[in-house]
Amino acid sequence: MNVIIQWRSSREHRILRWLSSALLLAGCLALGFCALVYWQAERYQASANRDFDALPPIQAPAAHMSAPALRAFALEGSPIIRLVIPRLEMSVIVSEGVQSRTLARAAGHITGTAFPDEPGNVGIAAHRDTYFRKLGQIRPDDLISLATPVGTYQYSVEWTRIVSPSSVDVLEPSESPVLTLVTCYPFTYIGSAPERFIVRARRVF
Repeated sequence: MNVIIQWRSSREHRILRWLSSALLLAGCLALGFCALVYWQAERYQASANRDFDALPPIQAPAAHMSAPALRAFALEGSPIIRLVIPRLEMSVIVSEGVQSRTLARAAGHITGTAFPDEPGNVGIAAHRDTYFRKLGQIRPDDLISLATPVGTYQYSVEWTRIVSPSSVDVLEPSESPVLTLVTCYPFTYIGSAPERFIVRARRVF
């Protein structure tokens, strides 16, 4: 009887030890994958910043032309904007589009929204645990700068709001030039966050 109990105890111990080793390995792999993703993102940002600095200035169209300059040069995945929030010491390259590959490496200009050189609502999205992780510290009247090959545009934060993912009205066109930043919320949530954090700013220059 004692032999059977000892065998079962030994077997259970081996199973627990195997499970512990498997969980440790899974954790190490997960951490390694996260580190790789962050490294690739930082590498892309450094490269995109160099490419952005090398972009030649784009001349704004004449008054009688209807097509804004920046829209004509925006290609999916290409760096078109540098977003800077000085008080938060935050700077990120914004690429065109919000595909998964784009958002893994940069913030993304939301397709269908205005560009900074146009009147209307400029929409920019990014992940809460990477490029927009500091947005939780933003305050009214904070300045946000959007640098583009056409020119640099300054915005002042008016309000923040927490909405459901279905509340797409925050991206509706606006008669005045405004900026809408979108990220997931809560910032510390593990997994797919259930809400969205919105920052609205109006253009002041």
